[in-house]
Parts: sequence; C-alpha cells; structure tokens
Amino acid sequence: MTQPPFFSVVIPLYNRAHLVADTIQSVRSQDWTDYEIIVVDDGSRDDPEPVIAAIGDPRVRYIRQENAGGGAARNRGIEAAVGRYIAFLDSDDLFLPGKLSTMAQALAGDDGSTVLYSRMKVDRGVDRYWIRPDRGIREDEDVGEYLFCANQFMQTSTMVVPTALAQRVLFDPALKKGQDLDFCVRLQAAGAHFRMIDRALTVWLDATEAGRTSYVRGYETSLDWLDRCGHMLTDRARRGYRATVLAYHMAPIRPVAAIRDLLLGWLRGGVPPRVIARQILRSYLPKPLYRTLVNGFVLRFGKADALSGAARP
Repeated sequence: MTQPPFFSVVIPLYNRAHLVADTIQSVRSQDWTDYEIIVVDDGSRDDPEPVIAAIGDPRVRYIRQENAGGGAARNRGIEAAVGRYIAFLDSDDLFLPGKLSTMAQALAGDDGSTVLYSRMKVDRGVDRYWIRPDRGIREDEDVGEYLFCANQFMQTSTMVVPTALAQRVLFDPALKKGQDLDFCVRLQAAGAHFRMIDRALTVWLDATEAGRTSYVRGYETSLDWLDRCGHMLTDRARRGYRATVLAYHMAPIRPVAAIRDLLLGWLRGGVPPRVIARQILRSYLPKPLYRTLVNGFVLRFGKADALSGAARP
C-alpha cells in the first residue's frame, strides 16, 4: 500500500497559464521529494490544462472547478489533500531551494498543532527585493496582535499547516479580501501554535495589484469581518485591525473616520508610530504614487542578489 506524501502543495490557479509552469517547477526542483502537487483551476479562461499536462509528473494533480474565488479554490485543494501537511503556494509565487526540507525538519515532533511560516523575498518588479516580515511571532504572542498591531505578515505561500487542522478550519470562500488574515485568526482559535522560520523560503510576486481577487474597493467587507469575527481578537488587536486594515479601505470614502481609527490604533492599540505613518501614506496617497515611493525605497535600500535560482525569465 502506497504511503501518503508528507506534503500536499496546494496551488489555486486563475488565468495564469503563462506563470504556473515556473511555479510548479519551483516545487519539482526541491531537494525534498515526498510530496504531491494539487493545482485547482478556478475556472480559468486561458486553458492551463495543456501546460500542466506537458509537465508529465504523476505527482501533479489537476482539478478544475467553476469560478468561485481563491478561498474556494484553496478549500478544494485542502479537501483533496492526502499529505500530512499542506504547503500553500499561489500560482504566481515560487518556492526557494530548500523550502520543503527546511519545513519538514522543523516539524519533527509536531503534535499536529504547529503552523509554520517563513520570511519571503518580495518581488516588486524592480531590480532589488526586500524581506518580509520584519520579525517572527513571539512565543505566546496573540496572532491578531502580531498581524494587526505589530503589522507583521504571514503570507499564504509561506505557510505550512497540518492537513487535519486545515480541513477543520478552511478558508472563508465568501471573503473577497483578507482571506489570509481571517484564516490565521481562526487557526489560532482552533488551537494552532505559530512559528516562523527565520529564513526566506518563498518569492512573493507583488509587482502589481491588478487582477487580484483580494483587491476590492470599499470598506464594508472589512467592517463586516470585524463585526463577525472581532470576538476572536483582543481589544488591542481590534484597535490594530481598524488602524492597519480597515482605515486603508475606509480612507477614500470616510477620510476623517479613518484618521480617527489610525490615531486610536496608535494611542490604544499599541501600533508603532512608524507603522501609523506608513499607513497614512498608504491610505491617503494615490495608489500609483505610493507604489512608486515604495519601489524607490526598495531600489535604494533593498537587497541586490538574484531573487531565486528559479527566478522567472
């Protein structure tokens, strides 16, 4: 009887047939080979199936569904997974060499509650890159305070989650933005313990916001999430969420209310002043201008070595 793989790599896919072969190859190039790859095609219009079939690897499973959004596509992959752990990978991101072996080593002795994530190299489409997050979650630190008050990040393509835990929690398919934040908060409520690997193991493509399912105008979705899920946050985390998430979406429509939330996030939520200053620029500057400023910062202060051995041409 065939043993199930250690990892199920879940790749949700929508209209990225031109990128997904490189994404899959970044998994196939790993020194750890005990995995399956589940590509969930969320109703793409660019016919990715021939691209995936041409790879010719029996470890790659292709599932197609009617378009239902990124959360539903990830859930389909989670439900189909047979590996002990799920390693998420978005279809425009890349695993760096040693990703899976590093994660497997860190999971030795896990009791089924450990959620791992790592630093990542952020590719903004310029010649240099930066590293996120700034620091790992501290032992016994609340995940909501880490994400919203400290304004840190657990990017989905860096995460490895026990399959049984992921199948119990799942993503919220109704959310059009903030799916990763919601997933982390609900993982903690389900008993997860988070740990960051202090090494960049993923390349995150952040060259544009165009085409992202998470890029949705308006603040009502974010406010609704706080109303429904705020009970899972501490008081500080709720203040932090209003300052670092809600204010960004509220600023174009209710600028005065957004400023109030930013100030209260600093005074009562413990959000650092530098984070508040960055959020003010992010929330009130025109988006193209803000992106240009950030890209200029990365060009001056970012790292200059190659993004990865499997970098896209």
